[in-house]
Amino acid sequence: MCVKIKAMGETRTIYLAPHSHYDVVWAFTKEDYYFINEMILTNAVKMIKESDFKFLVEQTYLLEMIEQRNPQLFSDIKDAIAAGRIEVVDGQYIMADLMIPSGEVLVREVLFGKKYCKEKFGIDVPVAWAADGFGLNAQMPQIYNKSGYKWLAFRRGLPETIGYRVSEFIWEGLDGSKILSHWMPLGYRAGLDIDKWEEAYEKLSTFATTSHLLMPCGSGGVPPQEETPEKVAQWNKEHDDSKMVISTPSEFLRNLEKDGDDFATFHGELYSSDLQNTFPDVVSSRIGLKLAIKNCETLLLSAEKMSTIAWIHGKPYPEGEMTEIWKKMLFLANHDVLPSCGIDEIYEEAWEYIGDINKMTRLLLKDAAAYFLKDNGHGDGIVVLNPNNWEVTDWVEVEVQLGEQWGEELGIALNGEQIPCEVITVERKEDGSIHRAKLCFVATVPSMGYRVYQIVKNNKQFPTGVNVQGTEVITKHYKLTIDDKTGILQVFDKDDRKILGGNELIIDQEIGDLYFHRSQFDGLIHSESGEGIHFSTFKPDGCRIETSPVRTVITFKDSFYCLQWPYYLTKKFGSILQRHKTIDVLKKVIVYNDIPRIDFITTINSQQSHIRIRLKFDTCMVIPAYIRQTQFGVIDLPPPTNVEASIKTPSVNWVNCEEGRRGLAFFTRGVPLNEIKTGEIYCTLLRSVSVLSTDGSSGPLIPTPYAMELGERTYVYAVYPHSGDWKKSTIHRRGHEFTYHLLAFHVDTAALDEKLQSFTLEPDNLIISALKKGEDEDAVILRFYETKGERCSASLQMPSQIKTARCVNLLEEDVSELKIENEKLKMEVNPFEIITLKLLFHT
Repeated sequence: MCVKIKAMGETRTIYLAPHSHYDVVWAFTKEDYYFINEMILTNAVKMIKESDFKFLVEQTYLLEMIEQRNPQLFSDIKDAIAAGRIEVVDGQYIMADLMIPSGEVLVREVLFGKKYCKEKFGIDVPVAWAADGFGLNAQMPQIYNKSGYKWLAFRRGLPETIGYRVSEFIWEGLDGSKILSHWMPLGYRAGLDIDKWEEAYEKLSTFATTSHLLMPCGSGGVPPQEETPEKVAQWNKEHDDSKMVISTPSEFLRNLEKDGDDFATFHGELYSSDLQNTFPDVVSSRIGLKLAIKNCETLLLSAEKMSTIAWIHGKPYPEGEMTEIWKKMLFLANHDVLPSCGIDEIYEEAWEYIGDINKMTRLLLKDAAAYFLKDNGHGDGIVVLNPNNWEVTDWVEVEVQLGEQWGEELGIALNGEQIPCEVITVERKEDGSIHRAKLCFVATVPSMGYRVYQIVKNNKQFPTGVNVQGTEVITKHYKLTIDDKTGILQVFDKDDRKILGGNELIIDQEIGDLYFHRSQFDGLIHSESGEGIHFSTFKPDGCRIETSPVRTVITFKDSFYCLQWPYYLTKKFGSILQRHKTIDVLKKVIVYNDIPRIDFITTINSQQSHIRIRLKFDTCMVIPAYIRQTQFGVIDLPPPTNVEASIKTPSVNWVNCEEGRRGLAFFTRGVPLNEIKTGEIYCTLLRSVSVLSTDGSSGPLIPTPYAMELGERTYVYAVYPHSGDWKKSTIHRRGHEFTYHLLAFHVDTAALDEKLQSFTLEPDNLIISALKKGEDEDAVILRFYETKGERCSASLQMPSQIKTARCVNLLEEDVSELKIENEKLKMEVNPFEIITLKLLFHT
């Protein structure tokens, strides 16, 4: 256990750390915050020149702006950094949210930021400084360790197992990585009010584990106080039991580490109970933005992988474009942009970046495909790209533009042999020939490579393999029934046991803000099953079932009306008249002939403000065990304490539940699976709010009309029933390939290879998260991680051009040489370990 103070009467040292937290955007715009922080740093530099004052800077995004706009101030800051009077803490490009983005995005925030600090100031950054955000994921200790950080200071997320007892402990990550951590008991404003230093000192002393106390002195956007040095001198004259020094965080942490000898250890993520009550609601604010950012993240990582593979095979690497895209992606991951808890105006730039990333990544993907196949224009082929490090069989859609010779039905062939496909849409010219079409089929594509399919004239009929009886669909995997009045789905296994129910929409009242869901009553406004206020109703508007040789699509439409008649005795008389329609719903449930996954595409067009819309699923389990994906790994969830209790915890991409030998995995593309109640799972599709903070506790009371989320939103998610545990069913792979899905492009394929496989990585618990060009040399950086929590022997098969391989840290600095035999690399990997390799290839 922790030692408080080694000896009674030992003099305590108070490390007063002046700072100002930098919000790139939040309640002010980016330009406003630049003006504020330029003035703050100008004042700080002036005080440094005139006294023993010190200051800290968090993010290199601000320093980069100052370098471009105010060279003299930048020069002064550079001099102060060299003199140890300004310390760069955290040193990331932008302080990201640490719970929502993929682990790879978080690594790049560190890589871009620390590279800038090294190039501009010749320094490394030893202090990780999580001054703002909604918790820290359980892999951050490993990310910190492998990025050169020695210590962590954080504001929010103290776990209950540590409790409000100590401010210092050892934080241990999923893989066993450890970092000495300081929790800020009074936040980063502990020393902000100079008149209350005495009170702050007494409180901090109750948590301190040594005679060293950190007292952060600042806040978001607050200028430094000129009287600080004088007040520190006055404190030291009036106190014999303590000494106050104007300091930087590293001075405090270095002495803490030197004198501390028995710190408690905490294992897991830093996600406290107060964050559990806040963050799931934050995650569902401005949901349209979050869905778009997740799509950008997926496209970017896939485009980067395929561009790198093309580079290995001789194509110039799009370095400038990739840097530009990544900087925009890192801006979107900011702790106020991605959580979406800022004013409306700041998201105009975010949406511009989203548009740019979508356009640029799709061009890069198409350029890579064209290079592989030496595309010379419109042809008769489709190339399907696979960004995953294993062979993937999955559904793809592709738009094609054809010449005059195409007048008949279209088909798809592999090596000249026609395979089942579906033509979704066809656009014909005046002469009847096909101009454009959207085709879909099931493709099987090698690991991190491509496969070429041909567009042919359809001359073969394929059976559907599906039995449809009314509203019942029977496939070789499941039996599904849909209620044509409510759209509620039921799924049965081959033994006719119900294994899933729901996909039901639930509408709640929402009078909260961007941070908190609030309602005036516990009941629902309405649900598709009929619960809620008796005045309102859902009215069905059609249910149809369409089959093809590759899939079956169940389409259900309904609308929500605020008023029905009669609104009493509705079960007896029925709903005869409906008025004031505010929500239209279109649900598609898709089952495949050869893929045991059930896909859902739900589109909601809402004109109703101040509501929360959720999806409800019944797992048909009593007390299942839950596990969710986190960055570079998985987290076990504690069981609910009783049948009414719920766990609120957002997942990155998937959640799995198991009971006995039966399991269900839920996959999403940006839809937050954020509440679990015994055997039920809830997904929040939107929260319609109109103010940043209703009571001033989280921020100013600023109207946010765009956060009412009016208009159309489309959500893509899936359920994957399985037997046995999630590891044997490789749910980590199935969830990953749902997010990082196959990508298809129309190309010219004359006289080219039918397929390409670049990298394969085994065993199946290893996932490649990144394949990119090195930052400082013409090397390939390949990063992978272990995701089952099991030690294993990795085997990486590489392209024949491989020359040398080295193990590096997350900053791409050399750690050790590795041996290659027959284009294969073998190494031992620890549970949840993140491995980064630097590979050189023959040109």
